[in-house]
Amino acid sequence: MKNLAMGMLLVIGGSADLTCQAARTSFELPGRNLGVWQLTHDPAVRHWANYHNVQSFSPDGRYVCYIAQYPDKREGMKIFDLWKNEEISLGPGVNPRWAKHHNWLFFAHFNDAKRTKDVPGKETIMYDVEARKRTVVIPLPGAEWLGGTTFDDQWLTGAQRYRRQKPEFRHVRIRIPDGGFERMPEVVGSQLLPNPRHPVFFSRADNNADPFKATRYFWDLDGSNRRLGVPTLQKCHMSWLGNGEFLLLGNGLVRGRKWNEPFPSNVEILANVSVGDISPCGNSGRWVCGDSSLADLRSGDGWETFHPLSIVCFPEAIGDASGIYDADPKSSPDGTKISFVSNYPLNGGPQTLIMDSGKSDVTVASTEGFPASGRLVVGREVVAYTQKTATKFLGLKRQMHGTAYSGLKPGRVITSFESRLLTDEEFTRVGRHIGPMRKTIPNTESPLFRQRMTNLYVAKVRRPDRPFLRRVGNVIEVIPGENHRETRGYLVGTTVLIPGARIKLPATGTIHVRAREWSDFESEKSNAIELRPSDELKVLEETPKDFSWTSTRRKNDLRETVHVYDGVIRREWFERGVLTKRHDLNQGGKATRRIAYEDGRRKQRSYFQPDGDPVSVENFDAKGFVTEQTRFASDGTEIDHWWFDEGWPVKRRSKGTEWIKRGDRWGYFKNGKWIDTPR
Repeated sequence: MKNLAMGMLLVIGGSADLTCQAARTSFELPGRNLGVWQLTHDPAVRHWANYHNVQSFSPDGRYVCYIAQYPDKREGMKIFDLWKNEEISLGPGVNPRWAKHHNWLFFAHFNDAKRTKDVPGKETIMYDVEARKRTVVIPLPGAEWLGGTTFDDQWLTGAQRYRRQKPEFRHVRIRIPDGGFERMPEVVGSQLLPNPRHPVFFSRADNNADPFKATRYFWDLDGSNRRLGVPTLQKCHMSWLGNGEFLLLGNGLVRGRKWNEPFPSNVEILANVSVGDISPCGNSGRWVCGDSSLADLRSGDGWETFHPLSIVCFPEAIGDASGIYDADPKSSPDGTKISFVSNYPLNGGPQTLIMDSGKSDVTVASTEGFPASGRLVVGREVVAYTQKTATKFLGLKRQMHGTAYSGLKPGRVITSFESRLLTDEEFTRVGRHIGPMRKTIPNTESPLFRQRMTNLYVAKVRRPDRPFLRRVGNVIEVIPGENHRETRGYLVGTTVLIPGARIKLPATGTIHVRAREWSDFESEKSNAIELRPSDELKVLEETPKDFSWTSTRRKNDLRETVHVYDGVIRREWFERGVLTKRHDLNQGGKATRRIAYEDGRRKQRSYFQPDGDPVSVENFDAKGFVTEQTRFASDGTEIDHWWFDEGWPVKRRSKGTEWIKRGDRWGYFKNGKWIDTPR
């Protein structure tokens, strides 16, 4: 590195780049993505990068944390450095949590030497990745179940665990970095996830029998001021949006409740795409990811990015065992990459799409890569076949090995069961006690018991945001892209300039730059500027206050919002100066979110697919409350309809059944008899 007047100059040569790529495997994956990196490669070890609503990327996007769960029940804390392409091993540990603004990783470490009859041997560890420094924040008893750091990185929430005692979990907040802690005796529930921008955290509660009791509570940061965040009736997977404005609700269309509006309040539809597990995609609040989908909240559009294909086929009698194979997608800070796990060999394992099905055969896009005969996986069902053609599997035998029946519906993905199995060598090395698998598949002689464990992947789902070049006299300023927390520097030819750098430029020609992340993932070219004699290039660290990525233009009663690179992203119509209609446009210029106004207030909001098919519609009253939400099938028929009264769900119609609210109960009538249901 060479010191400059206003920063540092980092020159990257070709050999250095090649060396950086040596430790990760890159390959293409079907879907709307830019390729995938595989970071771990051992199917006999369960690699896992946290639950869907807890981040795996460091605040600058350089590092990914994960846990390696070995067959002998050991659990190792790992960090992968995407710049140096190397793994950092931190020894035994669980429940890793990154700080919000520093490359500090917190996790729980079991110290058997310090365990006593009354005190568990859990220590809370803070690892400063930049300094390579490991600190015991709380010696004993540390917090075993960690929530996360508060928006200002001043506190870490968590729970100490006292097995065979009551209460078993004692909630605390730990002061960073000195490790002093305060008990939060009022707090109940698990997870304890702080909002990334605001002074609040939520906890998960299990009140499954009561529809209007909490499945999530909101708390002040000291564990006081409990309020009902989400009732059991709206139970689903949840996480905070990246900018903290909404508590996101999954298991359906992407929805959210404002962080400062506890129940009863609106749950608003935010995009036209559905997810199961839900996670923020970046810190900006624009993007959301879940399962295989990515949602753009600016326009309300969404699309499939990749299929993780992670599933364990298990006997029909077993309940929910998804914890051992959930993909748990979660994003890097700028929303450019998504980490996930899969137990399917994505780089080489065959996959295809169902086109049609019959009683004893199924038509697919292609059978290439599948053996001449064998077993297929659809959902978690194993289906045997006796032969294949170029586009068909024939002689089907359903529910092999006692697996649950799954519909062979068009559009579903088929994979190879044989590709999901450990080799003899791998299975011998594992032994016959793969911990999580034993609980799910009691019959250890079944082929189901030989299924692979998960490896860690990173999918590139969108390019880093482009920087912008602006001339100010003889200085050309490099304005960072809208999201740039992961940006290591800016590529000018073969030179990478880090923020703060200032250099002389040639007297003639043109210049453009690209943003380059720590992972070496690059943006598209910026705008180009013609050079003049005595020009200098100055790399800004932040967007200047006198620059905006958008501007407005108005023609008669139409106002358009125009993005520097994306063009028109919003159209608004006025009558006598009062807003009447708004269309938010997706990346193809289609109006995927449409809002109608009455007297300047929202009256109705609708979401559409890019081809114009309706997805949902919401009606609002004069106070701003949602009164109705309706979701449509692709043919426009109603598939789900909710009614609300100032935030309270009062009625739902779905699949031929109509639920209603009666006092604090929720249920339906069948043959004249009232049936209580919690959801």
